[in-house]
Amino acid sequence: MQDWIAWIPGAAFLAALLLLLPAISPNNLLVRRALILLVLALSIRYFWWRIADTIPEIEKPLDFIFGLLFLGLELMLAFSTYMCLLTFWRHRDNRPQADRNETESRQRTDLPAVDVFIPTYNESWEVLERSILGALALDYPHFKVWVLDDTRRDWLQEKCAEIGVRYLRRADNKGAKAGNLNNALNISKQETGAPFIMVLDADFVPKRNFLRRTIGFFDDQRVALVQTPQFFFNPNMLQHNFMLSESWVDEQRFFFDTLQPAKDGWDVSYCCGTSFVARRAAIEAVGGYPTETITEDILLSFKMIDSGYISRYLNEKLSTGLAPETINEYIKQRSRWGIGAIQSLFVQVGPFGRNNLNPLQRLLFLETANYWLSLPTFCLFSLFAPLLYWYGGISILRAELAPYTYHFIPAFFSSTALFVWVSSGRIVPILTDLTEFICASRVAPSVWSALLFRKVQPFRVTGKGLMSTSIQINWPVFLEAGTLFVLTAVAVLAFHSHLIDGLLPDGGDPTLYVFWSCWNLLILSLVMLLAIERPRMRREERFLIDETVRINWRGGTMTANLADMSVSGARLIMDPNQATKLRDEAVTLETSDCPALSAQVTDAGGKHVHLRFDSEEQRASIVTKLYTGPYDSVARRANIATALKGVFRNAFGLER
Repeated sequence: MQDWIAWIPGAAFLAALLLLLPAISPNNLLVRRALILLVLALSIRYFWWRIADTIPEIEKPLDFIFGLLFLGLELMLAFSTYMCLLTFWRHRDNRPQADRNETESRQRTDLPAVDVFIPTYNESWEVLERSILGALALDYPHFKVWVLDDTRRDWLQEKCAEIGVRYLRRADNKGAKAGNLNNALNISKQETGAPFIMVLDADFVPKRNFLRRTIGFFDDQRVALVQTPQFFFNPNMLQHNFMLSESWVDEQRFFFDTLQPAKDGWDVSYCCGTSFVARRAAIEAVGGYPTETITEDILLSFKMIDSGYISRYLNEKLSTGLAPETINEYIKQRSRWGIGAIQSLFVQVGPFGRNNLNPLQRLLFLETANYWLSLPTFCLFSLFAPLLYWYGGISILRAELAPYTYHFIPAFFSSTALFVWVSSGRIVPILTDLTEFICASRVAPSVWSALLFRKVQPFRVTGKGLMSTSIQINWPVFLEAGTLFVLTAVAVLAFHSHLIDGLLPDGGDPTLYVFWSCWNLLILSLVMLLAIERPRMRREERFLIDETVRINWRGGTMTANLADMSVSGARLIMDPNQATKLRDEAVTLETSDCPALSAQVTDAGGKHVHLRFDSEEQRASIVTKLYTGPYDSVARRANIATALKGVFRNAFGLER
């Protein structure tokens, strides 16, 4: 088969999918299920050929062993893909019921009481202040805010007394976050006995209508927990370092916006540790927040399902929090999630335990652990496989480029198109791959150690609210990627220059490894760029507002458009002739959901007027307005074309 002919099926699939899918809603279950069956068929076709024709001969032991290892990782990833396809078969949108919940809650006089728990460990006041003030601003008649301090800080106790929230500490940190929550669960039962518990991580701020939209789900006595998605008001490492905060969403959007609604269709959506409401009786029925693993949230889900309860997922932006701001914190967080998923394999309510989970639930929960075992390891192996060929004479694929292309490309393109379409662009090659590759060498050893040796790192809270004033290079990540880049580039150049003619092993097509190596070079170059972490100069995030405001000054009153605003200042857009009159003036800004704010004009040129807020007394009002209001500081939806353009402009030094 000629090489160019082998590309025709894959190219045809890609062209058809690119033309047809954008015009169809991802929630169209008929089209979704047809595409799932197509992807499944093409994947089985690929693996049938892969197993039958590409495994190296056993007479070449190293080729055979490494070939089987790579095939095993591919099959593990295929299992996760197939479970995703099965999950995608269903979809539930609970927003219409949330609309009814909110309407009915404003008519009811018997709304149940809620205890709002904010567990904290070492977070600064700047981080905690937002969460506490946001919780206090909840539009709900019966709730009490509890700050659960696991570092026993006297200054925080004093702050809580000033603001008027309940402060709680314990003698030790046994059980980490779960132990902290259990302590509050017991004490709050004696003080309030509230039948529902809302949990917010110390860096998450709820929207004002959070409880009005969620509490109604508990009218169904089977519902033990209502989870909402995690959104972030600061750019994560990829968005910040590549300056994509306006065009690319955080990497968790696929899980929260696509996978969780599908899981909810099967009644197996997960608790995610923050921004949820739970029935106190259900938590008590399963023995409290579980401490057997370092990820108490997913294990709580297992236990509730095992006890006959169900959870509901409301896919709405009802809270925002802080995303990990550095590569090290990102890796720490992912390692903890992966280890927790592995630990869940060995508990009684896990997929292999004696419990009440049905076979489908066991498979869906098993997939979580399989994902963390397979994907980081596959990423590592795929970087090293071409080097095994170039430098070790080990070919893990006994295949020519043309047949490999003929079988792999249709399966890959159809699967990629499905995931991009179903997720509305939240999954895309290159950008999605980067976040996996950058932490693979740390996460893979952690999860395999947890599986094989039960070796587990202690619970460590992800650091948040970090600020840097200069470029920071993550040298371990940069040097690791740089070394692999150099080794791969040298091998490709040597092949191109015919310097290694006659030295390559039999059984593998060098052209196939050239393509593979070039893809790795692209990924590694972007990982190195990502490892150069740009400074985070701004302590406070700036939110896009777009509302009409009144400005009072000594010369009278004007109207303007409030374009954006932070806790420390704001930017107005107004008529240039009026703007010049405000230069260096002290003004009062009247805006919605906030008392009048005193401000100083710091710059007034053209149609833009910049304000600075100096009064500490009005800080709480500004924090409440910005963080509990319907405002964004980073992209909520992805613009794939703009994001990819930004990445490559950055790669060629046009954005730094």
